[in-house]
Amino acid sequence: MLAKEKRDGTFLLGSKNAPPMFLLRSSLIVSLLSASSAFAADFRKDIQPILERNCYECHSLKTGKKKAGFVFDDLSVFKQDIADNDVAQIRPGKPGESHFLEILVSDGKNHMPPNENLSGPEIKKITEWITEGASFEKDAPKLAPMAAKKSLPPIMSWTNMDGKTIKAGFVRLDGENVVLKMPLNAAEVPYPLAKLSEASQKLARDCAAP
Repeated sequence: MLAKEKRDGTFLLGSKNAPPMFLLRSSLIVSLLSASSAFAADFRKDIQPILERNCYECHSLKTGKKKAGFVFDDLSVFKQDIADNDVAQIRPGKPGESHFLEILVSDGKNHMPPNENLSGPEIKKITEWITEGASFEKDAPKLAPMAAKKSLPPIMSWTNMDGKTIKAGFVRLDGENVVLKMPLNAAEVPYPLAKLSEASQKLARDCAAP
């Protein structure tokens, strides 16, 4: 889980010669930030249930498993993985530099949780939590958004009916198309919703839900 893979490439939707997948640079995994203070993610209400559903099986005192040294139900231990340095798994205010978030959206061998994908809203909520400071306390001061970086949507996996997978950010649903933002050049590309797999169609609708 601690090892990092970094690959990148280009992919044209619908191209027959396109590679099946690519990994983004971790610096491009950034949040849906705006100057608004609308989100305010609450660790105990929003984040802890996600970890319990998806991570406790292998990383909790409850199950007695501490794979790679991660324990998510003991906050004194979990806190040791949260710091603004190059070895921390979660860097407060810096989702694009947080390996924890990178492995949640990666399609590489280190992807977590194994054989599963978090939903778009779950990834978005974790991104917001990290952006705001990755605090366990509800009333902790929120970090101000980093004005120097342009807001980009979280990067997620999208699979079409042919089984080809790409990494891109969700922008919006536009009629019968889903508009995706490519992480390497920030281009917005419309793609027919009907040509996506059933799971990716659901992901798009989840992301578009208010």
